[in-house]
Amino acid sequence: MIICFATLFFASCDEEIRVYDDGYFMVGDVSYNLNRATLEDLGVENGYYQLRLSMDNTSNNDNHKINFLIYTEVNDYLPSAKYTPYLYDNDYHNKFKRGAWLIGDVEASVFLQGYLKTTKDNDIYTVRFECKDIDGNTITGKYEGRIQMLI
Repeated sequence: MIICFATLFFASCDEEIRVYDDGYFMVGDVSYNLNRATLEDLGVENGYYQLRLSMDNTSNNDNHKINFLIYTEVNDYLPSAKYTPYLYDNDYHNKFKRGAWLIGDVEASVFLQGYLKTTKDNDIYTVRFECKDIDGNTITGKYEGRIQMLI
């Protein structure tokens, strides 16, 4: 009876942790886990804040990351919206300037096409994206959880 209670207690705790820290991105058919997201204010350009959204994995010394440089009208959170590429036409509303992914220390690529869709419910975000990098790879993924603001 005590063993069952302990098993149920620890399984419930573990499940609670995974609910808000879950994500992945795929480069082609290869998947990489994400468990953390940060948002950094890089300053103002043409009246819009430039925010860097970075998502990575902090466990097992994994060195993979995906990030987007996003234009927004606020700098203290990421508004719910569908962001599309900035086309150098002075329309910065709900646009991302570029994105990039990194695997290990050497493999990386930049993407300039696709979309990033975010929704925010209290302090929990859902981020979905589908892009194509400059090498022709399809990049897809999702992150669900909190986003830490960097100063």
